[in-house]
Parts: sequence; C-alpha cells; structure tokens
Amino acid sequence: MNPSTVSILMPAFRPHATFLREAIESVMRQTHPHWTLLVHDDPSDTDTEAIVRPYLHDERISFGRSKKRLGIGGNWNACLRQARGDCVQFLFQDDVWREGYLAACVAALGREPSAGMVMVHHPYRADGDRAEHFMAAAGYDVLPALRREAIPPGKHDGTALLLAWLERGLRPNLIGEPSFVMLRRSVTEQAGTFLEDMTQGLDVEYWTRALQKTSLVAIDENLGFFRVHADGASMRNEEAGQGLYDRLRCFETLLHALPYGTLRRTTERAVAEQLGVMARKFFARLRGGKRVDGGGAGGALSFSLRHPLLLIRGLLTLAQPERAPVL
Repeated sequence: MNPSTVSILMPAFRPHATFLREAIESVMRQTHPHWTLLVHDDPSDTDTEAIVRPYLHDERISFGRSKKRLGIGGNWNACLRQARGDCVQFLFQDDVWREGYLAACVAALGREPSAGMVMVHHPYRADGDRAEHFMAAAGYDVLPALRREAIPPGKHDGTALLLAWLERGLRPNLIGEPSFVMLRRSVTEQAGTFLEDMTQGLDVEYWTRALQKTSLVAIDENLGFFRVHADGASMRNEEAGQGLYDRLRCFETLLHALPYGTLRRTTERAVAEQLGVMARKFFARLRGGKRVDGGGAGGALSFSLRHPLLLIRGLLTLAQPERAPVL
C-alpha cells in the first residue's frame, strides 16, 4: 500500500444536497491523488445515495448505508472501522477543502515521522442569518485567531499540548473539528473508537486520547472552511441543550486513564473548575427558559457522586467572582 494513501471518511445524515456535492467535489480536486472516499449514510428520509451516485464512476469513491440509525458517534465509528489507508481523515458533509489540503497534511507527516496527528487552521463560514448569530454567540468568529495563538505552526509534544489544554479546562476545542485533523491509522488503532453516547464533544474527548499517544503538527494555512448552518449538528445540539455536560465525560475518561502525576493533578483542578462552570450554566439556562438535556444532567449528577471531593471544590467556586468566560 502506498504510504501516503488517505482514507477519507464522510459520515452523512440528512445532507443538504448542494453542500454534500461541494464536499465531494473538493475531495476530487485534491492534488494528492492517493485517496479513497467513503460516504456512509445513517438512515433517514433523505436519499443520500441518489446525491452520491453521479460520483461513483470514480473508483476511489464508495457509498455505504447502515441498516439502522446509529447516531453521530455510531456513524463516525462505522466509517472508522472501514479505514484502510495509512492516514485517516474525516470530512463532514457540509465542509470544503482547498485543493492542497491532503498534500499539505501528508507532507507534514512525512517531515515529522514521529508525529501521528496534523491539525489545519481554518475559518468558519456562516450560511444564513441564524448561523451568523450563532457563530458570534459561540465565539467562532475569534476561534481561529485563538487557536493560532495557543498552537503555533510546527510540531508539538502531545502530552505538553494536552497539559496546556487542560489548564484551559479543555476550552475551546483547540485541536479543531475532525474535518481538519489528519491521523495516522496506527494512532486511531491505539486510541480506539469514538464514544457513541456523546452528542457534541466526542471529537474533543477523542483528541485527549490521541494526544496521549503521539505528537501533533499544526499547519498555519487556511486550506478549507467549516460550514455553520441552521441544519448543522453544532447549531441543532446547542439549541436543544444537548452536549452541555460532554466536557465532564472528557474529564471522566482522563481520570480513569491517567496515573497520578502532573496531568492527573491538572485534570482534577480543571474538573473542579468545570463543575462550577457547569452549575452556573445550568442555572442560567433554567432562568432563561432554555431546554436542558435531561440525560446530560443525569450524567453530571452521576459524575459528581463518583467524585464528591471534586464536586465540593467546584461548588466552592460559586462563592467566588465569576471569571471572564472562556470559549
């Protein structure tokens, strides 16, 4: 197998036909030719196969569909299990790459053989007025600059980067969305699969596992864009109040995995601070009449009961002046 072969994975669910075509066509324009693309549909009332069919003349492109609804994480894992290239790269159905994206990532891994991850800085594009409002409220307009400041171009030790991210309480998603992160398949095999019961933060949780396995290379070049629109998962989850407690799940997996040491102590401190943030956010949403996902709230309660000392530390922060919000 060509060492630069890339398995591109595109999980699909009720895609917007125009956006999906733009995503596929951005793959076909890549200057790096050694790739395969799997579009894998989670069943719905949308005929995704009909949208993809005109592209199946390219033998590098294939289509698959689950027999039953798997959800976001389940569909991501269904794709991941079929990856065969040396490199694994997701591309979401709404996002678009510039033609040099794959070439730049593969070259970065070639220059740094000990690195197993590449992140590519990228802008966010709003589609519609609602999306523009959501982007501003969520801080997407300043996120690219913040990422560049936190993770400058070049190679970064995974453990050191994870430690710095934990100091920020894993806020924001500094590594970025899966559409702009390439991994060696050997790293995905070590890190395992995505947590299927998470709704919003499953990529953040996965990056915390991957960074414990390898170093990362950051590319400071806009090689595509992440699309934000009213039917996208990010906006739907936020409006439904889902994923509000997913960051606690990220901390939970770290607490289980990390031996006692600097990373563990930093995680515990971040957890206590996050419990305070969660409490403020929970009560703020209730006061504002916004919906809060009950399953998420139950997960937070269970987490707190499993870590009572961290809960006490977190609740003590409620008596302190609230810190400036972090994205």
